[in-house]
Amino acid sequence: MENILIIEHEDHVRNELGSYSERLGYKPILISDPLICKAANAELKQCPTKKPCAEFLLIDNDCPAIDGLSLIELQTRKGCLVQKKQKALMASKLTDEENEKAFTLGCHVISKSVTFQDLDSWLNGPGDSSE
Repeated sequence: MENILIIEHEDHVRNELGSYSERLGYKPILISDPLICKAANAELKQCPTKKPCAEFLLIDNDCPAIDGLSLIELQTRKGCLVQKKQKALMASKLTDEENEKAFTLGCHVISKSVTFQDLDSWLNGPGDSSE
């Protein structure tokens, strides 16, 4: 069973996405605080994990402590082992510059509010395109 790490500060959204991904056969890891990611630790120059913390990462761009796009950028710089095509950013709106950054980082962009169809499309073909 593959893990999906869902970082979302809104409880109801996080729980709904977790329940749905579980019905799809994934093991959801639900987190409200993106700063739990070791890449967000300013003292660490490299992610210390020896294997990916999850097969898939779904992160909200609108988290209070750090936006999702910045976290994905930190993860990239610090050697995160989750494949970039298996990372998705949930965002209500992105500027052209943010869209370009997401494309450059190789993560998938899912428009909020996320539908189950959006989640299915990403999980069944992660990284095929950015929206």
